[in-house]
Amino acid sequence: MRCNSCNGEGLVRCRKCSGEGIDYGIHKCENCGGEGELACSTCEGTGKVRLLDKIKSKV
Repeated sequence: MRCNSCNGEGLVRCRKCSGEGIDYGIHKCENCGGEGELACSTCEGTGKVRLLDKIKSKV
């Protein structure tokens, strides 16, 4: 199944830098290393989640 967190892309925007690679306007964002995106932890960067895992997360 497609991962809703990343919409199937396997990446999510880094919230600390808003996708610009800069944290608070002056520092390079350490969460994403400057690219503005992170591998989605829900799907581990694959863009897909197993049906069983999805069911477990809703319980």
